[in-house]
Amino acid sequence: MPCFAQSNTLTILILAVLVLMIATLMIRSHRYLSRQKRGQSAAIVEMPRPAQDDDRKRLDAPPEVARWEVQMHETARELSSRLDSKMSVLQRLTAEADRAAARLEAALGQAPHAPDTAEPTPNDQAEPPETASTNQRREEIYTLADYGLPAAEIARRTGAPVGEIELILGLRGQE
Repeated sequence: MPCFAQSNTLTILILAVLVLMIATLMIRSHRYLSRQKRGQSAAIVEMPRPAQDDDRKRLDAPPEVARWEVQMHETARELSSRLDSKMSVLQRLTAEADRAAARLEAALGQAPHAPDTAEPTPNDQAEPPETASTNQRREEIYTLADYGLPAAEIARRTGAPVGEIELILGLRGQE
């Protein structure tokens, strides 16, 4: 054996431990498989079965109790299905709202910020021109704030100073 010619005692000790571990594992495997062949349980840990006391207690109960229990299970199943359907509708609506918000964000990002030169509509003519554009600007700021944008981002998008945006948002609850 030329491979062991230069080995030291540490190598021989490691090989001996390795052979001992292999032998132990083979003996345990043999015992496990022989027990399985004899019909004994193959499970290493057996879980105790629950006692059947619950069924015995219900056997002497009046039939109304059994009907009530069945009705309760049916009601629980029905409520569970209603909740599941409502949750799926809510998830779809949330996804749709997220897509709409993303489209709005993209549209706001692509829209040029030109001065307000739109023709006045009949509703705008009832108010002075300064008030109409101010209300429109406030509504735009409120909408962006409702989408969760910080004041700095709203200021960048609307072209207004950050302090003015913070003032408008601070006065929002007082209107």
